[in-house]
Amino acid sequence: MNKLATLSLALLAIVPLGGCPSDELPPPTEPQPTERTTLPTTAAAPETASARETVTLQAYVEALPGSGTVRYDWFQTAGRGVPIATANQATASFVAPSLATAETLGFMVTTHDDAGGAGRAEVAVLVFADSDGPTTQPSQSAAEAGPDQWVLAGEQVDLDGSKSAGSALRYQWRRVSGGPVTFTTPDEATTSFTAPPFEPNEANLVLIELAVTDASGRQVTDRMQVKVGDPALSDERVEMVTSKGTIILELDRAAAPVTVGNFLWYVDDGFYVGTIFHRVIPDFVVQGGGLLPGLEEKKPRAPIINEADNGLSNERGTIAMARTNDPDSATSQFYINVKDNIEGGDGKGDLDPGGVSPEGYAVFGSVSAGMGVVDVIAELPTETREGYQDVPVEDVTILSIKRLPVAQEAPGSHGTAGG
Repeated sequence: MNKLATLSLALLAIVPLGGCPSDELPPPTEPQPTERTTLPTTAAAPETASARETVTLQAYVEALPGSGTVRYDWFQTAGRGVPIATANQATASFVAPSLATAETLGFMVTTHDDAGGAGRAEVAVLVFADSDGPTTQPSQSAAEAGPDQWVLAGEQVDLDGSKSAGSALRYQWRRVSGGPVTFTTPDEATTSFTAPPFEPNEANLVLIELAVTDASGRQVTDRMQVKVGDPALSDERVEMVTSKGTIILELDRAAAPVTVGNFLWYVDDGFYVGTIFHRVIPDFVVQGGGLLPGLEEKKPRAPIINEADNGLSNERGTIAMARTNDPDSATSQFYINVKDNIEGGDGKGDLDPGGVSPEGYAVFGSVSAGMGVVDVIAELPTETREGYQDVPVEDVTILSIKRLPVAQEAPGSHGTAGG
């Protein structure tokens, strides 16, 4: 295919691989504590404080029978960032900053006991303006804890806060909630820990916070999540049952760790169940993973980085991430290549880096069995509906999707994608 024809068809390829008609993406969200039992919690603090005054934050818990040890976590929710001393105890404190104008600082304490009870309480402290003038100028510090990660129990989790901004930064990593972890270097920019054991019937989410303090003493924080997957299930083989048949996927976590982890997070959470293949183009791709019947959009997690430069190519039978024109905008939607969508291929566009877009589209696995099902979906009659083109007239729904047990051989797992 000559270059001019390839570029013409490439323009058609950008829209079908977009996440949705709008380029807007939701902000990252933070998990809420799982409250199996309410643990009555209150908190107290002075209503006001002056610059450089030590302010005490006090939590109170009405212990329940059999509750055992109560754990505390204080963190700041509003206002100029300040370091919190003994943030993991009932009594915490901070030093009121020197401010040019009065400002209200907000704080929250969360409590957990051995019986699974949880509670929370909030306090606010109005810090008066410093009559002698601020002793330090506000800095432009920013904390960056890094992207969320999906791991298996027992794996090493590497954290990198080196992209945080500010002068003479001091670092402090801590676990906010979830299974117990031990940081190798909790006061350095980079650290690691071993993922805790997988607990059935639990969220298996570890919430990590990075606090950075700059030369002026200003502290800012950022958070990330670690999802712990069941190690009895494969991180390579996924069974997708659709209304047209079963598709077995072989994922390449070594080549695309972020993309595969993101995909498996959605799989484990059941996000894809009930979604449809909403974009079907013969001799090109079938796309799904983000819309319900009636073209109702599901709210995805935060976008991930583009791993299209991992050496995997958009050949027939491979699975890759759909996105908008922003290379780092992929969330939940994926597509399966029906033809070789590579340079000189027989598909309708080159989706590798340097083709449709300079950055390319990230391949993260392939179909090991059930490619015939994909071909059936690709040939279904389509229509334009509610702003979407190439929508199958008949809904093709994902009925179930799951990781296969480690000991179970996936049907046809040693076959080829072309079958």
